[in-house]
Amino acid sequence: MNKTICIVNCPENSIEIKGSIFYADTEFANMTRGELLEEMSHMQRAAIVFIYFNDDLLNDRHAIKQLIPGMGATVVIAMVSSTHISMGITALGMGASDFMILPADGTTFDIYVKRAMDKICIQKELLFKNEYYKSRYSQSEKKYKQLFNEVPCFIFTLNKDYLITDSNRKFNEYFGNHIGEYCFGICKNRDDPCRICPVQLTYEDGENHALESEIISSDGVKHIVLSWTAPIRDSAGNINKVLVMLTDITEVRRLEDHLSSLGVMIGSISHGIKGLLTSLDSGMYLINTGFKKGDMTRISEGLEISNQITERIKKLVLDILYYTKTRRPVWQKVSARGFIDEVMMPIIPAAGQSDIKLQLNVQCETHDDYFEIDEKSLQSAFINILENSIDACVASGTARNCTILFHCRIKADKIVFLIKDDGKGMDAMTLKNIFTIFFSSKGKQGTGLGLYITNKVIEQHSGEIKVRSSLDTGTKFLIKMPRIIPRTAKKKH
Repeated sequence: MNKTICIVNCPENSIEIKGSIFYADTEFANMTRGELLEEMSHMQRAAIVFIYFNDDLLNDRHAIKQLIPGMGATVVIAMVSSTHISMGITALGMGASDFMILPADGTTFDIYVKRAMDKICIQKELLFKNEYYKSRYSQSEKKYKQLFNEVPCFIFTLNKDYLITDSNRKFNEYFGNHIGEYCFGICKNRDDPCRICPVQLTYEDGENHALESEIISSDGVKHIVLSWTAPIRDSAGNINKVLVMLTDITEVRRLEDHLSSLGVMIGSISHGIKGLLTSLDSGMYLINTGFKKGDMTRISEGLEISNQITERIKKLVLDILYYTKTRRPVWQKVSARGFIDEVMMPIIPAAGQSDIKLQLNVQCETHDDYFEIDEKSLQSAFINILENSIDACVASGTARNCTILFHCRIKADKIVFLIKDDGKGMDAMTLKNIFTIFFSSKGKQGTGLGLYITNKVIEQHSGEIKVRSSLDTGTKFLIKMPRIIPRTAKKKH
């Protein structure tokens, strides 16, 4: 502790300093008010300062505002004459720690110094504890923030008006920083609160609630999440916020659907393969009996049946392999024109065999035609749609009069494909179920996997596919895709 005691403007012989027990080992500095202010400007402060209060000082309010509040941790003791005790009360009201009546002997002076020293010790202890608790609080806050940010879930807090008051790093990464905005607008693209809201339930009963729902990140990618809510209470026990944690279970639900449909597929495919093998046996029977009888017509008929069945088995096996095999997309930038050329390579001869006309039209509104895709899977998806168009034209019975239009429009931020045919079209029930797994309008010739997989591939590319069709008027597939795959979609897959 600083062992300097300042005595300011004290009348001569008002204090018996030499009679103080502190006289021997303490530096006493007698100074004027001006000298004290100069010391303060150089930050040379004493531990204890005695200031004589008289009418001149009390009338100079500016000086008091400089002297007492400017002392900081220094203990200020006002000195007043016995005829002006009220000035001591006034000094206390202005920030002094104590007041001493003059004249004072050494013993009286020592009492005030000891009380001042006790106060300094208490102040230092409180300061130490305050700094200690501040440090502990800072460490706790740092750990909380680290945990808050590193949890691999979307976490945010809401007030009673559904306004976001805080959010963690993952939430900000997928949705952006939207402090002060409505949660239902950010997560659901809604203009009003959800009909069933776990946050509202937590505010009502103070309990935790869980709900499975679908949210949409800022780049349009949908996520199936399990939301958990927990109340955050103030010191009085009242709920002032609700913590919301969203766990992305999109992949879990996808795997559940996948496993469920695998069971259905095994039964469905078993019957399909059995029928194909029976048909293949018929073809082989015709070939064998044709050779025995030397009947080339019978042999040709058997070969034709065998070739058709072999192609159907091949397509069936490829669809099954694609559906059951887990593979990560390989994202790369590809020229749209080059992509279309690759897609059309197997389609042109297939359409030519049935005299179906093909019309190709590509419009580019930008300086380049590159877009980001998983080329292998997207090629298969488009080939599948075009093969269905060819089958629809053949099924109409007037394939020679049919035309398949493949139109591509390349915009700045997205690419739009239109595939239109003049085939037999679909009724309302077929149109409703074309993307349902194992649904096929081709009877035994279809696997029910083709368009289901196609739809999944388009969704994987953050695109959308719409279909319009009616009987005897043809079918139109409209596909819209972003030119750059959203970052969150890449992480999802």
